[in-house]
Amino acid sequence: MESLKGSKYKRLSNEELQALEKEFINFLSSMQITGSDWEKMKKNEVEKAEELIAVFSDVVYDKVLTKIKFLEYRDQKTLNLFRCMDDKIALVGLRVKEHSSLDLTAPDIFSQWTNDNTSSINVIKTEKNYMKERGVEIFELLQTGCLITDDKLFNLLMGMV
Repeated sequence: MESLKGSKYKRLSNEELQALEKEFINFLSSMQITGSDWEKMKKNEVEKAEELIAVFSDVVYDKVLTKIKFLEYRDQKTLNLFRCMDDKIALVGLRVKEHSSLDLTAPDIFSQWTNDNTSSINVIKTEKNYMKERGVEIFELLQTGCLITDDKLFNLLMGMV
């Protein structure tokens, strides 16, 4: 789904809205919109109804994104681990050099990675301040294929560099 004008994130799908029906009803109630008012608005003021869904979507995403502390992106030749702090994001990553047959998607990658092939990998470590709002940057990383993870692998790699 596309982002709506004035919306920070994408609109929740109809299935996601149905799963959050109770929360959405509470959201509408907090704005003093009754069930019958909502039904009329969906029929007669479609744009206004869509704007309310967009606002609710942003509230939901903000709440979820605030809790995310670590992200992971992995393909055969790249492993990026992100630590999402309040004001900045840290990255520790691995890049497999072209000549190497190492596959970072293999479940046993760290048992494959011995002293014999450390020259096949570049280790990257950096951090930067958020250029946009924290939640927006995390959302964009999720949209590009990052997955939410815990701190274990991040800390393991940080201990190696």
